[in-house]
Amino acid sequence: MTDQLRPYSWQQPAWDQILQQSRNDRLAHAYLLSGIAGSGRRHFAAALSSWLLCEQALATRTQACGTCRQCLLFASGNHPDVLEIVPEENSAAIKIDQIRRLAEFVNQTSNQQNAWQLVIINPAAAMAAAAANSLLKSLEEPPGKTLFLLISDTSSQLLPTLRSRCQPLPLPVPTLADTMSWLQQHSAAGTAELARAAALAPGQPYHALDLLEQGIPDWRELLREKLTALADRQENVTAVARFCEKQPYQYAIKLMLEMSSERIRQFATQGSAHDVNRLSHPWFRFQRELQTVNRQLQSTANPNLLMSLEHILTCWQDAIWKESDPNSSSA
Repeated sequence: MTDQLRPYSWQQPAWDQILQQSRNDRLAHAYLLSGIAGSGRRHFAAALSSWLLCEQALATRTQACGTCRQCLLFASGNHPDVLEIVPEENSAAIKIDQIRRLAEFVNQTSNQQNAWQLVIINPAAAMAAAAANSLLKSLEEPPGKTLFLLISDTSSQLLPTLRSRCQPLPLPVPTLADTMSWLQQHSAAGTAELARAAALAPGQPYHALDLLEQGIPDWRELLREKLTALADRQENVTAVARFCEKQPYQYAIKLMLEMSSERIRQFATQGSAHDVNRLSHPWFRFQRELQTVNRQLQSTANPNLLMSLEHILTCWQDAIWKESDPNSSSA
C-alpha cells in the first residue's frame, strides 16, 4: 500500500511544488495534471488525494499515513469525499449528466469537519463540449474546501476557459531507467524483455507493462524474424499474415514501417548517392503502399484484414527482392 501513498520518483518535482504551496497556504482549488498517458498521472492524483484526506496534519508529513480511517476509506475506493469521473462504459466521452452529478456532489457537506472534497476527472479531454461548459461554474465558484484534479495529455485541446481556471502542474516524464526500475517491480519478465517493452513505450511504464502482459515484445521479435525470412521464401505470405492477425494490426504496420525506415537509413549512411536512390526506391514505394493500407484499415469501409495484410506483405517481399536485384520486375 505504501507505493499507492507516494508519487513515483520521477514525479518528485511536481510533488515538491504541491508541498511548498501547502506550507505557504497557497494550494489552488483546481490543478491540471498534464503528462503522457501511461506515465502514472492517475497514480499522482491518487497519492495527492490520499495525502489531503489523511487525518494527520499536513504540515507534519509528506505523504499519507496509510493507517488512519480516512486513508483506509480511500484505499478501499469508497471514500465519500472523493468523486472520480471517467467515461462511462462503452463510451469515450464524459457526458453532461456526469458533470451535473459532480455539481451535486461538491455542494454536499464533507463527511469530515473542515475536510477536503476531491474531484478527479480523467481524462479531462474526454468531456464533450456541453460537459466542459457545465463544469465551468463549479470551477469558478468551488464551495468550501473543494479541489479539482483534471488529468490531461500535454497536447490535449481543453477549452481555454477550463485551462485558465486551473493551475497547470506538468508531470515529468519517466526516463528509461525510471521505466525499467518500475517494470522490474511490477513484472517477472527478464531484463531483455523488459527493455524491449520499455523501448516500445518510451516514458510510459504502464503502457509498457500492458504490452508485456499482451506478449507484444516477444510477438514483435518473432514477426521481425518472419519478415526477414520472407526474403528467401522460408516463410509464405499467407502464414505471416495469419501470424500478424494474432495482435492488433497496428503493431505489424508499425514494425514494418520501422524496419523499412532502418533499410533507408542504412543506405543513406553507407552507400553512394546513386546507390541510395537505386536501393531506397522500393522501400519508399513500399512505405507509400503501407500508408495506403493503413488508411483503408482505419476507415469505415471495413476492408478484409487478412487480404490487406497479405497485400502489404507481398509488397514487403517485392521490396526485398528489388533491393537485391534493382533490375528485376515488380511482383
